[in-house]
Amino acid sequence: MDNLFQEIAKLERIRALEFPPTLFDDLAPAILQAYRQRVAVEEPYELRRHGVPLRMTLLAAYCVLRGRELTDILVDLLLELVHRLGAKAERKGEKALVDDLKRVHGKTGMLYRVAEASLDHPTGVVHEVIFPVVSEATLRDLVKEWKATGPFYRTHVQTVMRSAYRSHYRRMLPPLLATLEFRSNHATHQPLIRALALLKPYLPSRVRT
Repeated sequence: MDNLFQEIAKLERIRALEFPPTLFDDLAPAILQAYRQRVAVEEPYELRRHGVPLRMTLLAAYCVLRGRELTDILVDLLLELVHRLGAKAERKGEKALVDDLKRVHGKTGMLYRVAEASLDHPTGVVHEVIFPVVSEATLRDLVKEWKATGPFYRTHVQTVMRSAYRSHYRRMLPPLLATLEFRSNHATHQPLIRALALLKPYLPSRVRT
């Protein structure tokens, strides 16, 4: 968490300089990278000895590229947080359900026999028609397996994710989402982009340390 807040604070300091997005559009990336590398290896007193035009150009190139690098770092942290949140919830969900889970082998054949028995005796009673071909215990195991792998399982995982978000990740994700800008030209992603835009005014504008 401390690392996340530090990276956000660094990016905010660079953004406060308000460099135009197109400042170095007409400069080759290799040259821009050379400027940045020069700033990285020179001592501060050496930078101060340069004339103002050169010094400002070198520092601007460094800050622009450093801002891009920090943005990439924050995107990676966002992906890691979301993955960790989901993976942790799935582990808890699996642990909670594993005791009730019993893999039932030969499900296809069992379901065929159940369907055949039901069609042969459509007015029969369950314990007279179904249980002779598939036992009650086996049917219970089928239900448990479905709950542990189907929609019931996904609902349980989402519940655990919401609980984890409220207790820990809520301190990290809102500042991160407020710092990053999300764009997409893909129609499939537009609902998510609109949702993020809707949440933006309610997210913290600065990180509190």
